[in-house]
Amino acid sequence: MESHDIRWDNYFYPGTNVLKNKLGITDADELQQVEADITFSKLTELYINPIEGNFDATHYRDIHRYLFEDIYPFAGEFRNVDMRKDFYFVTNSEIEASLDTVLNEMHQDFLKCQCYRDYVIFLAEFYYDILTVHPFREGNGRTTREFLREFVDKYMKDYKLKWSKMDKEQLNMGVKYGYVGKSLIEIEIAKGLVSRREELSSGSR
Repeated sequence: MESHDIRWDNYFYPGTNVLKNKLGITDADELQQVEADITFSKLTELYINPIEGNFDATHYRDIHRYLFEDIYPFAGEFRNVDMRKDFYFVTNSEIEASLDTVLNEMHQDFLKCQCYRDYVIFLAEFYYDILTVHPFREGNGRTTREFLREFVDKYMKDYKLKWSKMDKEQLNMGVKYGYVGKSLIEIEIAKGLVSRREELSSGSR
């Protein structure tokens, strides 16, 4: 057995496709449900008390750790194996440098944004770029969405990012084909990037 296979298997209970977890759950469906319940509760808490940070790799890892620390022993730790879904993500040896590069570019590109359309394009681009680094074994999507939601809350004072208004399947399709263009992601981001003033008005009714 190759060393990569050994490292990959270390994430799972022997003979299963169930990730080792702090709760000792060995049924895949049960783990998926419990994980969803816990992370939903954590994300709700973050709406009130977001993770403080500079929107760098450390901040990104801190969000992942907070969301998954009650479930997985690898919470906040970069994966030590290579992965692919519809395409290969960066190799595990390249994660740290790749994520730093993406997040540095994110800060620089944000300074160029002048209008709503710029913000939509910006968020679609970096949603895709961060996910294609795919730093963690599990939980990349939720971590990235919360990371960008907090970024909008801090720096885009006129807007809020509401992922619940977007179609998850279309977002996933947009990431799958993002190498040829980000239009599908942009369409969904435009649904979810809403006026903070309108949100406040609707909430007071």
